[in-house]
Parts: sequence; C-alpha cells; structure tokens
Amino acid sequence: MSVVFGGHRRVSDEQGRVLAIGGNVAVTQLIGRAFPGVHVQGDTFADLQQQLAHVARRLRLDPGNDEALDDLDYAVDEMTQLLQFYESVLAERGISLPYVRDGSS
Repeated sequence: MSVVFGGHRRVSDEQGRVLAIGGNVAVTQLIGRAFPGVHVQGDTFADLQQQLAHVARRLRLDPGNDEALDDLDYAVDEMTQLLQFYESVLAERGISLPYVRDGSS
C-alpha cells in the first residue's frame, strides 16, 4: 500500500472534535470526514519513522540481523498500540472501523 500526500490546503479555522487523548496521541474527528483519525505528536511520529528507517537500512545490509528484527518488532508493537487505542475509542463510541481487520495483527 502506498500513501500519497498531494499537497495540502491551508486552513485557518478547520473544526474538529477530540474523541480521546492517550499519551502523545489523540483520536480526532474532523468536521466533514466520515471517520475519525489519529493525531500523533510530531516528535513521536518522527521517532517512529526514524526507528523504521534505521531498521530498514540495517536489514538491507544484513537480512538476518536479529537485533534489527527485534527493533522492528518493537516499532510494530508501538504502532499496534496506537491502532488498538484508535479501535477501542471507536468501539466505545459505536463507530465502525474504516477498514477490515485481517486477523493477523
């Protein structure tokens, strides 16, 4: 899956609701959007991206690098926790998920 961000529009007074806050993340609902989203603090998001990029570089050099695989598992666990938080907030509010769970997570 590829995510493409084609430009952004400048908005001075976009409205939204904060549905829940947990640590450095929040589940938010922008007005006009069908489903809530996840707001992640910039430093937290940057840290996660750096973890994944570092692991990718290490695994390209040494595909069997157990330490890199452990670090990858750690990053996936962090993302899983974010997703579980998102899903629990939606479930508490009776909002369906905007995707189908494949059961492998």
